[in-house]
Amino acid sequence: MIDPTLTMPSVAIEYELARRSFPEFLSYVKILEPPQTTSTTGESVIPFEKWPHLMDVAADFSNHRLMVYAKARQVGLSWLLAAYVLWVARFQPGARVLELSRGEKEAADLLAKSVFIHTNLPEWMQGRIGRSNTQELGFPDHNAKVTALPSTRDAGRSETASLVIQDEADYHEYLDLNYAAVKPTIDAGGQLIQVSTVNKRKMLSLFKELYKGAPGNGYSKRFISWTARPDRDMEWYAKTKASIPSTIDMSPDLYMEQEYPSNEMEALSPSKVLGFFAGDTLREMLAECVDPIETRMGGLVKIWKRPKVATKYVAGGDIAWGEKGAYSALIISDWQTGEQVAEIHGRPPLDEAASAIVDLCREYNDAYVGIENNSEGVNVCQKMVDLGYLGRMYRTKDKPGWTTTSITRPVMLGELEEAVRARGVKPYSREAVGEMMSFVRNEKGRPEASKGSHDDYVMAWAIMYAMRTHATWGIASGGGAVILLNRR
Repeated sequence: MIDPTLTMPSVAIEYELARRSFPEFLSYVKILEPPQTTSTTGESVIPFEKWPHLMDVAADFSNHRLMVYAKARQVGLSWLLAAYVLWVARFQPGARVLELSRGEKEAADLLAKSVFIHTNLPEWMQGRIGRSNTQELGFPDHNAKVTALPSTRDAGRSETASLVIQDEADYHEYLDLNYAAVKPTIDAGGQLIQVSTVNKRKMLSLFKELYKGAPGNGYSKRFISWTARPDRDMEWYAKTKASIPSTIDMSPDLYMEQEYPSNEMEALSPSKVLGFFAGDTLREMLAECVDPIETRMGGLVKIWKRPKVATKYVAGGDIAWGEKGAYSALIISDWQTGEQVAEIHGRPPLDEAASAIVDLCREYNDAYVGIENNSEGVNVCQKMVDLGYLGRMYRTKDKPGWTTTSITRPVMLGELEEAVRARGVKPYSREAVGEMMSFVRNEKGRPEASKGSHDDYVMAWAIMYAMRTHATWGIASGGGAVILLNRR
């Protein structure tokens, strides 16, 4: 039976606009606002506030199939998701929406938000509800339903869905199994949305892997800071931090970093417990990073400081090859101060990498350089020798280049860790500091890049720092004969 009010032209137009456009539908959504102060009791029913960051996400829903969102707490995303779930189920015939949450309570709470929104829509926009409980909301007139489940081992395995929501995904015990179960059901054209604050206690997770891999893995990603809400400022942040009870099993600083990160780097960096490098120092270094004064070769080469006459420079490089995966990296710094002056970072062919390294090292007063000669680095080292740069290349016995082994690796990384903690190096590259933030100790205590991250910057910095000890200064490289000054 057609609602008689829909025969009114103005109402019919509004209904049709809301049916076709989720952002337009949000104009009719009402939500529950929690008390703003401890002296305020009860929740208030208010219109959905179209904050800019929420409307950006709402636009994503129309433009992408696979989405992953890292966020701070209480930025309005749960209500937005609840509204989107209802909109899909209410207006798309045959829709099957699957919500997977951390536990039974969380699953019921998320579905309850959709029910609340539906109850508070104008009567002429509401649909006839069939089955409705803590796990299901159905619209029998057009055979659509929402199913809300906790993230158990078998959750989603027998479900077919056109839209899958994984809320607080980084805290799901069985996220990997659930993802493997539901992903095939939406591959034919459905949507999958993962949303979460970041779990600092679990740096290796599917959620982080998907987020860090976007957009190359087909996902659209977005980070939402605590500052995204217009009603938050530094005074709010300070009050929130001061109100954290002592029963919380982490420091106030770590709690705020996890629950209310201000940027993507802070959100994805490991906790102080897991991080290999001193987190506080890295954050200070990140704040001091600046844009390069010059870039070359399409951004492959970055310059921060011009070479100075009579200044000695050292360089370290980690070489990789391929269009995907690891990068090649070279760091050049002032020999005495550890201040970064230039870098190479990218995926150039090996011969181009060698030429770029030689050219840049020569520019910096024939910098003393160590290039890792494991794997692809052997070819780069040989090319550098062919280009006449052997005179100021580190040698492992009679082999040009630095050899990373089970003995040298922990030593070089340990020395770099001490140098970072003591501020003995000064990086300017935000990407390099960001990579240090994602460098962790695994369950066996071995330092390595967290899953989904790389270690090329870290290894290049470690080799460069080792060169400060091994560097010898004498006759520079040239186009003719060279004198070998280092035969280690």
